[in-house]
Amino acid sequence: MAQFAITGGNGRIGRSIIPRLLRHGHQVRSIDVTEAPDDATWEHVRASISDRDALAKAVKGADTLIHLAGVASERPWSEIVEENIDGTRNTLQAAYVAGVPRVMLASSIHAVGLTPASSAKDARVLPPRPDTYYGMSKVAMEALGSLYADQFGMAVVSARICTFEELPDTSRSLATWLSPGDATRLVEAVGALTEPGHRIVWGVSANRPGWFALEEGEAIGYFPQDDAVAIAERSGATLELPDPDQPLGAPFGDERHPVGLRW
Repeated sequence: MAQFAITGGNGRIGRSIIPRLLRHGHQVRSIDVTEAPDDATWEHVRASISDRDALAKAVKGADTLIHLAGVASERPWSEIVEENIDGTRNTLQAAYVAGVPRVMLASSIHAVGLTPASSAKDARVLPPRPDTYYGMSKVAMEALGSLYADQFGMAVVSARICTFEELPDTSRSLATWLSPGDATRLVEAVGALTEPGHRIVWGVSANRPGWFALEEGEAIGYFPQDDAVAIAERSGATLELPDPDQPLGAPFGDERHPVGLRW
């Protein structure tokens, strides 16, 4: 069983996957700037990804670091750089200093957000095409992951997280949903890696519209099992299948979500 350290452990994804990892027999140490939830049954360290020394201490002893911390939507440039770029560099450096051999970085669909959904399967790994400063920061995150993997012999997975929710609740999410169960399977696949190197995989479930090439995830042992369309059908929801001609990151980058929150 793996011993995971998870930055941003009190966030939406962290709160959802940590109990599942514990039920599967793994050890988990949550790292967050806020205190642990009152019902937490796992180890928790209060530390910021801006504090490199505290972060290195917090991840020491883990064999896999899952980096979920950072801002999760568009922000002004200075906030994006501080949280998502500098914070990622601090996290990777902490893992290197502490001798943690495996890292998963929570990249995003918005790193390729202006790619038409209809062409997403054309390449096993899509080239960057960010839709916002936020998306750009995830491209930088992936580049940092590649650097640390190559220079320091680490195994780094940049997971382009799509729509993480407990249940799919929009038309778009029928194609982009990442279920809590599949998010846990992805984390466990990273925790089982033995070979160094950088890999970019989709953080998405096996949704019936089939927008995404899943081979890179399968190559690291990630085999998603959930399907948003099947979930919607069982619940009686009347969601229409999403338009495959829309950009992958829609609606980020449009007039409702302007770059830097202002033009």
